[in-house]
Amino acid sequence: MIGEDGYIKITDFGLSKENIADNSSANSFCGTPEYLAPEIIEGKGHGLAVDWWSLGNILFEMLTGMPPFYNKDRQKLFNSIKAIKIKYPKYLSKEAVDLLQKLFVKDPEKRLGNGENGLNDIKSHPFYAEIDWDNLLAKKIKPPFVPKLKNITDVKYIDKEFTSLPIKESVNSGDSLNPEDDPYGGFSYDPNKNNENENNI
Repeated sequence: MIGEDGYIKITDFGLSKENIADNSSANSFCGTPEYLAPEIIEGKGHGLAVDWWSLGNILFEMLTGMPPFYNKDRQKLFNSIKAIKIKYPKYLSKEAVDLLQKLFVKDPEKRLGNGENGLNDIKSHPFYAEIDWDNLLAKKIKPPFVPKLKNITDVKYIDKEFTSLPIKESVNSGDSLNPEDDPYGGFSYDPNKNNENENNI
């Protein structure tokens, strides 16, 4: 998502796992089908390297407007993820293609980001040569797009397909909650904090 200051925010950690330090400890089969890494589909056990595969998917989609793997037939989709080599549009820079190819290595042990230097191997790739990571983290780089919002609840950048949906309760209607019950226990979001400066669109 993009915050009101034009900086990207990562959301949706509903399927995240903690304390994974290798490429085989996790065994769950979950996630957006088009973004699943080959090792998840093959049920071999997976770990940190699946995140770098997903990063490749996101980058490819941002650069081309389409996901690298797509098929309405789930089995054909999974077969293509496991076997097909991606075709890269000619308009992509050689640096972009090189980065994507290294993120889409089928063997998680050889995938970029999985080496001894981890994320730093990705950050130091020539595709990111012009990025000053310290200034980016400090939000000292002017974003190419800053949303013009009327107020912190302005949803004009969100498609009406989503804003027109009816509001549903998070808790099943059949559930009875005592005042002491906390249906959101364990979540890091604190509704009592002032989140005006954390507004997302």
